[in-house]
Amino acid sequence: MANTSLPCLVFEYGDERPTTLYGAADGAHRPCEIDVLITKQNWVTAHGWVLARDPDTSATFLWDPRDPEHGQVPLPSLPQAPPVGSDCVLSGDPTSPDGCAVVLTEPYDSTALWYCHAGSASPEWVRHEYDLGGKLVVIGRYQSWEKEHVSGLTPYQGKFYYPICLNKYGVLEFSPEPALSIMKTKGIKASLPPSGDKCVHASNFLVDIDGQLHSVWIFFADLKRQTVNDVAVYKMGFARSRCVRVDSVGDRAIFFSSGRYMAGWCRASKFGLLPNSVYWMSEFDKCLHVYDIGTNTEEVQQCQGIGGQSNLPFWLLPVHRP
Repeated sequence: MANTSLPCLVFEYGDERPTTLYGAADGAHRPCEIDVLITKQNWVTAHGWVLARDPDTSATFLWDPRDPEHGQVPLPSLPQAPPVGSDCVLSGDPTSPDGCAVVLTEPYDSTALWYCHAGSASPEWVRHEYDLGGKLVVIGRYQSWEKEHVSGLTPYQGKFYYPICLNKYGVLEFSPEPALSIMKTKGIKASLPPSGDKCVHASNFLVDIDGQLHSVWIFFADLKRQTVNDVAVYKMGFARSRCVRVDSVGDRAIFFSSGRYMAGWCRASKFGLLPNSVYWMSEFDKCLHVYDIGTNTEEVQQCQGIGGQSNLPFWLLPVHRP
C-alpha cells in the first residue's frame, strides 16, 4: 500500500457491498484490495499494527498495513474469538528483540481481557476476568447497576493506562499476571473548555506521542457533538508532577476512533496531513472532523462511504518504526 493512501478510514457495510477506504490526505475513496482485511477478523491498534484471526483455522498474527502479505508477526492460535467490539493494544513494537504484550479488552457487557506475548515462545492466549466493582446509574425512573470496565488502554513506560474520570486513571500492568490499580493526577480542569465557551459534552482519550503520554479533550457545544468549542491537549503528569496543557504537538496528526476506543498518530508532513491537528470521525453526522490545534479552527469533510450507510468506520494507520 502506498504511503499516499495511509492513514485512511475503513468502511465496512456488513452486506454484499465491498469494503472501501477513504484517504485522510486526499479525500479519495478507494476499493479495498487488502485481502487480509476482507477475509480475516481484525482489530486495529494505535501502533498501526493490526491483529488478525482466521475464523476457519484460528491462526492469529499481527500485520503491517504497508505490507499486509509479508509484514506479519505470528502469534499463538486464538481458538475462541473475543466478542464483537473488543479492542486491541500493544505495549510496543512486536518486531523488537523483546517483542511486546498484546492485549484484547472485551466490550462493556463483559469484564474480561485476553493477552499473549509477541516474539516469545508463549504457548497460548490467556483470558483474564477482573472485578473492579460497579455503580448504580439512575436516569429518571431507570436504574441499572453497571460494572466498572477497562477500555481505551494506552501503553506508557511498560504499563497500560485508561481514563476513568477527571484526574483519575486506571493502570494495567503485568508482573507477570495482570494487575489493575488506580492513579490520580492533577492539573486538568475540564469541567469547562479552556476557552471559556459553553460546553455540553466533552470526549477525552489518551495517546502516547514519542514515549510521552498525553490526554486529549474535545469540547462540544451540542449533544450530537457537531459543534466543537475547543480541543485541549495535556502532557500527563503522575506522582508529584502536574498535567500541563501544550499548545502544539508539532508535526503530528492525532487520530481518534470513538467506535473502537483507539487513538494514534503519525508524522503529518510525511503523509500529506495537517500538522498539529486532531482527526476523528463523528458517529452522528458521519463526517470527518479535522481540528487545527494552533489556530483553533475546524474543517468538516463529507466522507460517508459509497453506497449509503455503513458501520462506523475505523482508522488504518502507518506502523510506527523506531
